[in-house]
Amino acid sequence: MFVLFRNSHIYSRKDSCTIGPGGPHSTPMVFHRISNTSIVPFLLLLFGAQVSQAQHIESYGIFMGMNFPFSIDKGLQKDTRYLGKFTLRATPVGFSYGYDRVGHGFVITPSLTKIGQKYIIMNTAGGTVGERDIQMDYLSIPVALKLHLNDLAFFRLSAVASVHFDYLVKGQETITHISSKLRYPPAVIIPSDPGYQEVYDGVFVPDVKDQVYVPKEKFKPFQISAAVGFRSDFDFNEDWSMNFDGRAVFGIFDPRKETYLTELKAGSPDTPASDLYGQRREVYLYATVGVSRIIQIKQKFESKTSTKPRGTSKALKRKPRNK
Repeated sequence: MFVLFRNSHIYSRKDSCTIGPGGPHSTPMVFHRISNTSIVPFLLLLFGAQVSQAQHIESYGIFMGMNFPFSIDKGLQKDTRYLGKFTLRATPVGFSYGYDRVGHGFVITPSLTKIGQKYIIMNTAGGTVGERDIQMDYLSIPVALKLHLNDLAFFRLSAVASVHFDYLVKGQETITHISSKLRYPPAVIIPSDPGYQEVYDGVFVPDVKDQVYVPKEKFKPFQISAAVGFRSDFDFNEDWSMNFDGRAVFGIFDPRKETYLTELKAGSPDTPASDLYGQRREVYLYATVGVSRIIQIKQKFESKTSTKPRGTSKALKRKPRNK
């Protein structure tokens, strides 16, 4: 029997002949009831059933992306030779493992991550004559907690908070500049190599290309970072999904060794050091895109059975009709 719901009233097909101003065979009121029927409770019921039957989702994938690093260095900020510039680095390859339940999940995304900002080298007149390149390549293992902002069947948007454990694969700072005149701070040592000549208003320097200024030995082998951001998972079908991940990552420690920092801290006009001392923190924004293979883990359903034998109610027994 077809049933209509509206404002807690129930109308059946057999009632349609008794409603409406046109008499027992009138139908306009039936269509009026249908057109005004609210579907919101039905949609809520459908959504609740969808969530209650949701599956746990396990996935494996591969991704790549780009990084936008910022080396916040108090020493370089005080040195008038340097000015930070926009830098773009790559995350050439990474792998992901994720596990999602209703409302939350986690994802691990180990990757080769390249960070470190580039600085413009300026002459005494303020012109650009070269570049200082801070390069750090890490094998990074981020572990992230996901809090789902929605739980649609085909799309999940999540707020992400993660901790990154980083191992330094390559690290150095190189300098490239043309022959020019630079203004060295009093506490910074002037190289004794041929071509460097100090004058009253600066230092004449020769052409230099990719000269290693700070080697890997000056960097710590490990780093820990924290990150926040967003991640989205768009399912193509039951087997594959596309992932977008964007986070802001903050280095907790100075990436340089304490012995090297002590050398810089001891720098003075009488005993100059290679750079002005200042704490450094590595911060970077990164965005990645990848694909994942989905494995859906179905919830085990256990039917409830009664231990009591099923009997026949006397009230439901039909008495034989008297002839």
